[in-house]
Amino acid sequence: MEDADLVRLCQDGDMTAFEQLFHRHQEQVYGVASRMMGTPEDALDVTQEIFLKAYQKIGKFKFKSSFSTWLYRLATNLCIDELRKRKRTANTAPLEEAVSQADTDTPEENAISKDRESQVWKAINSLKEKERAIIVLRDMEGLSYKEIAEVLGCSLGRVKSRIHEARQSLKTILETETDLWAN
Repeated sequence: MEDADLVRLCQDGDMTAFEQLFHRHQEQVYGVASRMMGTPEDALDVTQEIFLKAYQKIGKFKFKSSFSTWLYRLATNLCIDELRKRKRTANTAPLEEAVSQADTDTPEENAISKDRESQVWKAINSLKEKERAIIVLRDMEGLSYKEIAEVLGCSLGRVKSRIHEARQSLKTILETETDLWAN
């Protein structure tokens, strides 16, 4: 059954249909939340909030975009809101603790790889929320420019310029705050 069919059933009060949508999209939503929020615990909390909000708002879904695009938009906006809230209270960005382990040949290469990945995550987490969102959607989630435009509610040209700006910011952070590219 297609997402649109399940959404229609949800709008008619079918809880089983929403459960199917949840199971179909939970990994993608968690992936966005994980990359945006920085820790698995925060990602789980925000993922629950995203699906709760999706359930509450599914009656307003107008089928102008795909359900997955609508869900990405909801996820991105909730993560940005949560990060802004945290910045106001703690004024710090989260640092991804659970970085994936790269396959390397020696312990030294493994340590260098882990350090570089940690530096990249630290730089990503220091980006502005909207810059981080666009990097996550394009470079980590693999969304097309058109999909990102739909998620963020802006033009294709604006998406391209935001991606360029975010990548430039990331490059600047990596060049000025780390010696990542010096080796």
